[in-house]
Amino acid sequence: GIEAAADITSLSKSQIGRCNNDGDTELLPIAAALRLEAECGDPVITRAMAALHGRKISDPDAAKDSGACLLRGSLDIGAKAGEYQRNAALAFSDLKVTRAEAAQGVRDIQALIDSAQEQLKLYTTVLAEGNGDTPALKIVGGE
Repeated sequence: GIEAAADITSLSKSQIGRCNNDGDTELLPIAAALRLEAECGDPVITRAMAALHGRKISDPDAAKDSGACLLRGSLDIGAKAGEYQRNAALAFSDLKVTRAEAAQGVRDIQALIDSAQEQLKLYTTVLAEGNGDTPALKIVGGE
């Protein structure tokens, strides 16, 4: 709650309350946000700030298990393709595609493309860094 956040951040309860109010323009100081994130063990605020700029933060420990990441990504592509197919079947059922159905189709295909691009990045990372039986790519003439 507000009292616990005030204790963790060394800010007053009223300042934390103002930062908690959507209608107030006061922002939580970065040092306070970092303390709160450290306390809960999750970079929630940092992740939200990155998302506002169209970015994602990554977990360095997650990159160690590239096989698990590739599997997860492959399943995500399949799920996105299935969602597209389901929505497309509904849209095509009356042989008329409305603007709303077309917009949904665009969103579904874009989600599928984004998922496939993320998977492509994972595969190229494995090729570049080497993993298990896969040797790392090297520049000719490099060390």
